[in-house]
Amino acid sequence: MSTQETAHAYDWWCGLWTLACACGRVTRVARPRAPVYLNMYLILVGDSGIPRKSTSINMATELIRDLHADDDMVGVVGAKATPEQIDLILHKRSKQYGNAQIAITSTELTVFVGGEAYNTAMPMLLTDLYDCPRIRQGGGTIARGESEQHNVWVSFLSGSTAIWLLQAVNPKVIEGGFTSRCLFVVTNVPKQLIPWPDDNNTDYERHMLMEQLRAVKKQAGLCPEIQMAPTAMDMFADWYHKRDHSVDPFKQAFEAREDSHVLRIAALLSINDGAWEIQCKHLRLAFKLVVELKLTSGAVFEHGVMRSKYAAAFDIIRTQLLGSHDPIKRSSLVRKCRYFLQLEETNLLFETMHDMGLLRRFIYQPEMRGKGVQKTEYFHGTDKLIERGVAERVLERFD
Repeated sequence: MSTQETAHAYDWWCGLWTLACACGRVTRVARPRAPVYLNMYLILVGDSGIPRKSTSINMATELIRDLHADDDMVGVVGAKATPEQIDLILHKRSKQYGNAQIAITSTELTVFVGGEAYNTAMPMLLTDLYDCPRIRQGGGTIARGESEQHNVWVSFLSGSTAIWLLQAVNPKVIEGGFTSRCLFVVTNVPKQLIPWPDDNNTDYERHMLMEQLRAVKKQAGLCPEIQMAPTAMDMFADWYHKRDHSVDPFKQAFEAREDSHVLRIAALLSINDGAWEIQCKHLRLAFKLVVELKLTSGAVFEHGVMRSKYAAAFDIIRTQLLGSHDPIKRSSLVRKCRYFLQLEETNLLFETMHDMGLLRRFIYQPEMRGKGVQKTEYFHGTDKLIERGVAERVLERFD
């Protein structure tokens, strides 16, 4: 990939994902009672057309498809599969091979799990497939009967823009566990800019890479369990006891599986350098990589969750104000926004909209004065509520 504009981070993580697919379910970290398989849910995050997400994804997909072309050990599933189709593929592969190993790739996450109502179940399915038990009952239908799947192993590779993640990933998705299983590689820096590529032939480099992957695939059958060196075990235990815990929802969910991510990455690093044993040097790098991913992706989701909450509340307030000729009680709007925002946050949104001239404020003071008689605040919308881009200008105040 040295002749491409792809980001270094994308190439590196796609390489690690490719190693995982070369090993398949055969290889695992031999943690007692809770083995860690090497399947990865890897999502490349960046702006469209800058770090070349699709180029990295397509290269990794081609390598895995060619690697397993002879024995079909790991099947490659494309972007347009539905949850029911994936269940059927896993069922058929279980009957044919005794296991169900697939690599799902899609250059655009929005296409794979996006807005179609039928695909809203995709994150739930991927969450269930990530580390499901040896025998899984799939979503069977009357037409084909009950779907039973054996030794399921699913690895996922896709790309997304940060903007789409901000719009699509909500607290329910985070709390459901899908994002905790994903590694989000966030960057917008291509390794180089190539206005006119050289006509260099990289067939030899690709051939040598395929030979290395075939060697890894063969070695995986001879070394199914990756052990941890005693010194590395002490280092891992020390890190596990001393690691800090976050308070925001995304990082909390991620940290629930942080130890498995560390072991998975460390194991793949040991495979990459031929050790096939987790050593201290592998753990040190795995710690740094996981922390980096947690911080960069956590920044995206922390910002995105809060932004989506304010966006939903603003849409409710604007709809109510535009749909009424009469002023609306403040308390009524607060009740309609309570699912998304706390009272202090709703008040801040009202103040922001008032400062921007999007609403007018009225105070009603009853003629009868006395104990328990309070002023009532009303809001009335202005013509600025229908201006183009007004929602984005409001949300920028909370960035």
